[in-house]
Amino acid sequence: MPTDVQLPDGLTIRSAVREDARSVFDLLAAHERAAQGEADTTLEDILSDWARPSFDLDADSIVVSDGERVVAEAEVYKGRRAEVMVHPDEWGRGIGTWLLGWVERRARAAGGTLVGQTVPDTLTTAVELFRRHGYEPLWTSWILEIELTEPPNEPELPSGYALRPYVSGDDDRAVYEVTERAFSEWPGRDATSFEDWRASAIDRDDFDPELTFLIDRDGEPVGIARCIDADGQGWVQAMAVAREHRGAGLGRALLQRSFVEFHRRGRSVVQLNTDSRTGALGLYEHVGMRVVRSYTHHAKEL
Repeated sequence: MPTDVQLPDGLTIRSAVREDARSVFDLLAAHERAAQGEADTTLEDILSDWARPSFDLDADSIVVSDGERVVAEAEVYKGRRAEVMVHPDEWGRGIGTWLLGWVERRARAAGGTLVGQTVPDTLTTAVELFRRHGYEPLWTSWILEIELTEPPNEPELPSGYALRPYVSGDDDRAVYEVTERAFSEWPGRDATSFEDWRASAIDRDDFDPELTFLIDRDGEPVGIARCIDADGQGWVQAMAVAREHRGAGLGRALLQRSFVEFHRRGRSVVQLNTDSRTGALGLYEHVGMRVVRSYTHHAKEL
């Protein structure tokens, strides 16, 4: 752990508060543009993450400021998942190294035994920092996109399945359960409570019920796709199919339904995020999506 590194003179630290969301968003946007060419994180991403009941904003976050300007921020979720962001104007001053030490201390205090962060592969300075301090790559993740230059094909389903829209209130628990069961198969993934899922998925201001789709079998949901329309671009935020119903083309049908709806809304690009634990990369490439950015999750035993 980097224990002998001090913050540069003149910088101050404190926990984040909800009123910092806009400043943290501006920081993340600058960091992401410098690291990967464009910004992905939205203000709603930050606010919804902070709204999760299991996330203690006072204990699990830290803001580094130069006067009134936020120059860096870090978070630790459940003592396991970390985010460290430094404004590109401040790179090379040791702030990231200091925050890495804070992350490890906070993770230990929260009972964590393994902590890690997902880093753009293009941000080689951060990759080297993690490796110097004993972090090892655990998995790869990708952002894929498709350009909807032509009207997408309507989805086709095998006999016995029905694709339908989401009904607010009635379908909340079912969408959560299908998602959680599917995602719980991933190695190293922590369980997500319904309350945390609700805060980060359907209680956010940019949630649109008309952009969530379900596939039923005998009246029971067995597949879901939850999408958002973010800054004029389509995002498939989550897609899940129950294990016993995989291989029937349900994932492809959910993607096609999402593409059709985004095209109807005039969106020409749709993106999604996946990682090597899901085994779904081939499906996304098969429907015409291509990898536009890659990341690696670096982790360290504490």
